[in-house]
Amino acid sequence: MKWFGFLRLADHASKFGISDVQAKIDIKTYRYLSATPPPERKPGPAAAGDLGPGTYLRPDPFTPVFDAHGSMDDLWLTRFPDARPDEPLSLEVLTPPEHRIEPDEVRALLAATELRVSCRLKYQSMTSTGASERIVCPHAVVKASGRYHVRAFDFSRKRFIDFSLSRVLSSHSLPDHAPVPSTLDDDWQNMIGVEFVPHPRLSATQRSTIAREYGMQQGLSIITVRRAMLFYLLDEMRLLKAVKQQNKDLADVPVWVKNSKHVAAELASMESET
Repeated sequence: MKWFGFLRLADHASKFGISDVQAKIDIKTYRYLSATPPPERKPGPAAAGDLGPGTYLRPDPFTPVFDAHGSMDDLWLTRFPDARPDEPLSLEVLTPPEHRIEPDEVRALLAATELRVSCRLKYQSMTSTGASERIVCPHAVVKASGRYHVRAFDFSRKRFIDFSLSRVLSSHSLPDHAPVPSTLDDDWQNMIGVEFVPHPRLSATQRSTIAREYGMQQGLSIITVRRAMLFYLLDEMRLLKAVKQQNKDLADVPVWVKNSKHVAAELASMESET
């Protein structure tokens, strides 16, 4: 109702796998709790484009019983995957190649992350030609840049680094091996604010549109991330190369990092520690 301005009984029943009778009871309960109950479209002749009976329209004004900031991602997850095949709404999903993760290969690693213990990995990095064995102590699972990573202390390198789950070939628990507290991971504990602004090359009206698109306040949006996640944030925003080289012209997106010198210095500092 937030996005389309109406709720159909059939959609509610389809989404939750319940009967039309139960769906009607649910909606009746909601309407009873609502200070502005959505009226139901009564049976009768329907004009072209009319939603027909069994549809509840969003009144104006309308005060939701359960209100929260919504996004298109919320709509995608709660509505589109369960769209009925007889609906006119067209839905296309672009599926990129998958970073495949085998449960049998990462099970011990994920368990070690949950239990805060160490484990042995067979891992294939992209900086070496062959796989190597690592003893690690993981403390967090991260999804970034389209992949799942585990943040862990690597005993051979004596530092905290990220391991891509899709590149783990096997893992085995080492409960007797001394763990390393996550509080020692400074890059994980320390936070950095990244100041996004509309790109300076845009016109005034374009900058205004981008500020609205990214939810900026007075032309500025500050995203606070863990220092360890800074690389991934800039990578996902397609600004990594431009910020590293301090060259606005390399940014192929309509935003820029206002405090780019500070952010570039943080990136350089982390790279020097590797």
